[in-house]
Amino acid sequence: MTLRVLEIFDSFQGEGFWTGTPMTFVRLAGCNAAELGLACAEWCDTIGEWHPDEGEELEVSEVILKVRLPRVCLTGGEPLLQKEGVARFAAEARGLGMKVHLETNGMISPPAPGPWAPDGQSFDWAVVSPKPPGYEVARGWAGRVDELKFIVDEHLTSEVAERVAECHPEALVSIQPVWVTRAADGRRTGASEPSRRSTHKAMTMVMEHPEWRLSLQMHKFLGIR
Repeated sequence: MTLRVLEIFDSFQGEGFWTGTPMTFVRLAGCNAAELGLACAEWCDTIGEWHPDEGEELEVSEVILKVRLPRVCLTGGEPLLQKEGVARFAAEARGLGMKVHLETNGMISPPAPGPWAPDGQSFDWAVVSPKPPGYEVARGWAGRVDELKFIVDEHLTSEVAERVAECHPEALVSIQPVWVTRAADGRRTGASEPSRRSTHKAMTMVMEHPEWRLSLQMHKFLGIR
């Protein structure tokens, strides 16, 4: 069983509940956002890695050997485009005592629990980040989301986040501002600082929902991956 891997690196988790925790990140190739008409291309910071043929094809066992920290995060792109390889990786890594995190847009259902997941869980922590315009989450995620992460752009409203959160009462909710860079003439050119408008909107949403949390992408403040 293989995985198409863009990069493997050690860093700190910069977003959400586990901010500040050392992890090995395994970034997988491919994304379904364009195919599904999702509007996250406006602010996605890995858009150059969406092509499924990018990176290197590695055996699951090879990937596991490159994990040096107790927690490993599978990210992308959209990792579940490689669902079988992801399931095998999670099974083998957890069998070795590693804690496996997943970051997904939630459009693909998670692997079904089976012999490789005797505790009935696919991952130790699953972050679903629903994307505009529909903010849809596949039915297979019901009861299996640990964290919902919403990126605050022009599409997101409190009502949208509330609607999705009500369907996943088990999940912690993280609200995260968009990062942008502006040239001298004001045009958007990339990602280097949090948008003031987005940050203010995110803060307002969280203050109105004290059970939610503000996520600020610590790794970008530190200038690390």
